Amino acid sequence: MSTFMKAPFTRFPILIFCLAIIISTTGKAQAEQISFEVRIGQGTEAVHFPLQHNPICEGKITSVPSSLTFEITVSSGEPKQFSACPHFLAVVGPAGHSLLGDRFELDEVATRASSGNQLVLEPSPLNTDPLVDSRWIGAEFEVIPHWTLQDTLSEMIRRKLTSSLPRPAPTIWLPFGERGPQKIVPRMTAAPQSRLCWVIDNKKILSGAKTVLPPGSSFLIKSACTNGYGFSLGGDRRTAPCRVPLLAGPNLVGYPYPVDLRLGIDWGGQADGLVPSQSPKECDQIFLYSGNDLQIYGFHISHGWLPILGLGSEGVRWDTSSPRLEVIPVGCGFVVFKMKPDSKHVFQPPQN
Repeated sequence: MSTFMKAPFTRFPILIFCLAIIISTTGKAQAEQISFEVRIGQGTEAVHFPLQHNPICEGKITSVPSSLTFEITVSSGEPKQFSACPHFLAVVGPAGHSLLGDRFELDEVATRASSGNQLVLEPSPLNTDPLVDSRWIGAEFEVIPHWTLQDTLSEMIRRKLTSSLPRPAPTIWLPFGERGPQKIVPRMTAAPQSRLCWVIDNKKILSGAKTVLPPGSSFLIKSACTNGYGFSLGGDRRTAPCRVPLLAGPNLVGYPYPVDLRLGIDWGGQADGLVPSQSPKECDQIFLYSGNDLQIYGFHISHGWLPILGLGSEGVRWDTSSPRLEVIPVGCGFVVFKMKPDSKHVFQPPQN
């Protein structure tokens, strides 16, 4: 088992949701805006954000002038009014479109400099489809700002590291990297102009704009602070499918909709590309962080998600005396350990 999977684990984060329906000013007939607070306690938590930032524009792709350019018509918003954080284009319609749920990272600088209604794309491992071609024509899209750790956690971490009684820096795992989750440790640079930076591989500094949490993913945070972290977020309810490619091995994920995830109903079956087995060593697995222990569930071919004991040892077996896993609470991230990669994996909106 990897070092990543051996981290100590604790309870779910506490999430407090406040829901409100408001009339959108960006062209939609009605949009549901959601706010919620996240409390991350001492120990290790997997957290994800089950909503999205308000889109800055919406429209339709009309042509593909080059392998990294879309020509668009805009139905609402301003396609070149970018904020400081990175942005992505998500395909949100029409129903039945072959790329529904896919996304591409945007090159904001090149888009601002382009003529007419063009969006310039950025080659990135976060893109869910490798090709920009005629398949994209006719797709309905939204341009959406990314969530980043820089925007959500940096000020709280900075205050803890620079207080009169400084606390140890947390360790964070982001869901992307060359071989799986990427370990990051925030540090303060040297005085007098000290600032918070994100350190990878114990020496490299990751730009704050690169601390992206892609849709459908989660981050892992291990903190020694007894009072933990708390922050509020607000945004739109996602209504379209969300493609989340999965690698073989551990994948940090989160159900990208603000509801509890019902396994076998909303997600978690063979139709979602998951591999069942009668053997606990040969099925896809879910790793949850609850209490002081790592809880592991396997996809049994007949009985759904059953607990596994002794994974990684000769005594691995199904735990038939404990309840199977049926629900993962909203906002709680988890690890899907895949036997095989699945580049086409998609989270669908919750079933009625």
